Amino acid sequence: MTAIDPEVAAGCTRCNSPLEDGDLRCAVCALPVPVTVARPDQPRVSVLRCTECGAAISFDPSKQAPSCAFCRAVMKIEQPIDPIETARTRLRFSVDRDAATRSIRGWLGTRGYFTPRALRDEAVFESLTPLSWAGWVVNAKAMVAWTADSDDGARRSAWAPHAGSTSLELANIVVPASRGLRDHECSRLSPFYDLSLSEPVTPLLEHTETIESFDAQRSAARRFVQDAIEDLAKVRIEPFISGRRFRRIRVSCLLERQTTDRVALPAWVLAYRFRGSPYRAIVHGQREDIVVGTTPIDWAKVTRLMLAIVSLAVAIVAIVLVTRS
Repeated sequence: MTAIDPEVAAGCTRCNSPLEDGDLRCAVCALPVPVTVARPDQPRVSVLRCTECGAAISFDPSKQAPSCAFCRAVMKIEQPIDPIETARTRLRFSVDRDAATRSIRGWLGTRGYFTPRALRDEAVFESLTPLSWAGWVVNAKAMVAWTADSDDGARRSAWAPHAGSTSLELANIVVPASRGLRDHECSRLSPFYDLSLSEPVTPLLEHTETIESFDAQRSAARRFVQDAIEDLAKVRIEPFISGRRFRRIRVSCLLERQTTDRVALPAWVLAYRFRGSPYRAIVHGQREDIVVGTTPIDWAKVTRLMLAIVSLAVAIVAIVLVTRS
């Protein structure tokens, strides 16, 4: 994936979305990146490919090194061409702006004891942006070989080793490739999309939302897709493990079939402030009851609770000492 500059990794100052090196505006709320954060163009390195052994190395022209460091054969300059991925299908928004606003207001009012009581009324909405974030939808069939520890047959020991293999159909695995949302946010939204409602993305179709380009290119996506397949296989393999308890599940997947579709998935991204500090919340684009986000913490309540716990502990110790004496 594209490297993220540690100076800008903290994100946009308005909506807290991740920023990447070279961004001039936030990908979600379009806030310009401060000039002090923007970096000048970095020197680019050419890739040299050996004509004999095929080895590729990074080459700085100033070093004047035209031969292969491995076999000393003549080298040639290679220009990698890896196009940026774009969504082929999309899901329409079924939650409108008013519904998303009501949902967030309700969510802010039910964040629990440790959030400020005035959060719902004092939160200032700065922008509410419709975003179709990028993701791969993977369908695969794989022969899954697995090993695990189970309580079945353990005898005197707590665990016994087990192993096996089975063929599994792994459908509708959503792998995030978003720039505007973080992976954990995408993972919480993904299970609630109805992927059967997808439609083609066409240039003639008017889009009121921002449709993301993919953060990872095709060459980098394979590892993320494979990891997602293995993570789902670990869950799907559990019914095949004998016993009531098991642990240390490991799988190896031999793919028999795999298809990958690039899909744009809808979400409303809210940038809001509470007493000067920026936060954000995300409403699912198809279900207004699904909200993900961050909220401030009322540290005064945390302090009072800690003092109450300490006072109770001291009182219990005092009572124990008195009864013993």
